Amino acid sequence: MISYKQQEPLWDTPLVKILGGRERYGANVFAKLETVNPTGTHKDRGSAMIVLEMIEKGYETAVCASSGNAALSLSAFMYMNGLKAKIFLGDNVNQEKLDLIRVFKPEIEVVEGGYAAAVRKVLEAVEKHGYYNANAGYCQAKILGNAYIGREIAPFSPDVVVCPMNNGTHLVGVWEGLKGAEISPRMIASTAQFTKIASSIYGSYQLEEPKISTALKDSGGQFVSVSDKELVEETIFLSSQGILAEPASAASTAALKHIDLKEDDAVICIITGNGLKFPKQMRSLLHSK
Repeated sequence: MISYKQQEPLWDTPLVKILGGRERYGANVFAKLETVNPTGTHKDRGSAMIVLEMIEKGYETAVCASSGNAALSLSAFMYMNGLKAKIFLGDNVNQEKLDLIRVFKPEIEVVEGGYAAAVRKVLEAVEKHGYYNANAGYCQAKILGNAYIGREIAPFSPDVVVCPMNNGTHLVGVWEGLKGAEISPRMIASTAQFTKIASSIYGSYQLEEPKISTALKDSGGQFVSVSDKELVEETIFLSSQGILAEPASAASTAALKHIDLKEDDAVICIITGNGLKFPKQMRSLLHSK
């Protein structure tokens, strides 16, 4: 049987130049559009690798905690491949995300106490039932999936790569892919710890430590914290470029005003999630202009 570690990705998402990026941010800025993945998020990269590993190792059920996007992606990929998903969600889950997750018929449990409490439930379920642990911080397949993003952008030799970050799986994976291609851009982890509009990066749980700190140290990168005001501004700006990003994804370009850039720098911002999944929120944000 072919190992899931040997599989090649089935996609290569677009990289587009941000018009007026040099004037707005002080550098040449490009957006990597993970918004075109099957469920509109970069999480599909990890979900694809999870499916391959589950099939190889004989698992039938995967379990994870999520603020929404990971649950949607995992549930969809389990459904498409005749596997089962058990999802623990924090009690602050976005209702629009919850409605989408239910489309793919996973087993859902909303946990009082938020995301951290949901993660504890995952670990209990894995220990009790032997489920496949698809949770950030415990799943190498997710890092492998995100590493393909790094491999795809490596030929462009970016000077800076910006990743919206919460648990850190995305950033760590992208860095692993870049390192494997012998490219070492400065990695920027864009967070929004106290956000009210970007649940995907709320809290900055950093479950992938110490890998996150190693990636930032080895690349000469840094953490950046962005505000909700900046997220709204960047969501609106990206929409004017034809990029409909959920606010958490807009954290990548929002971070650029907080870091030192040179005019000739090539900066790649990962746009991790599609705003079309959340019509009520997007209407509210875009009408606030």
